[in-house]
Amino acid sequence: MALNLTLPLRIAQALFALIMLGLTGYVAHWWSGWYHAYSPSQINFLLFTAIWTVIALLYLTLAPWKLPSAAHKFAILAVEALTMLFWFAGWVALAVFLSNRVCFGHVCDAAKAAAVFGAFE
Repeated sequence: MALNLTLPLRIAQALFALIMLGLTGYVAHWWSGWYHAYSPSQINFLLFTAIWTVIALLYLTLAPWKLPSAAHKFAILAVEALTMLFWFAGWVALAVFLSNRVCFGHVCDAAKAAAVFGAFE
């Protein structure tokens, strides 16, 4: 009997995406309130990536289950690969952005945690 770990991995993926949504949302909100300007593109991209992941997870979990005709193996592979690429690019960009900044306080901790959770995702 084969052990299917897809659902637990999807749940972990969703949990990390929601954590990232909260962290990057907090940093973006703080940045726009403190500096009265748009938040950095690195934060905005990771915010987009978290939202994209939630939408992609809906497709990746519901399509094979409810709409098998929409769950083509190459479509699933494409969504997985695109999501992976987004996360990789996002956390690397945020880590580079944070590496040469003077950073302190709760918002700095949230941004650093976002970089770590982005790497895990």
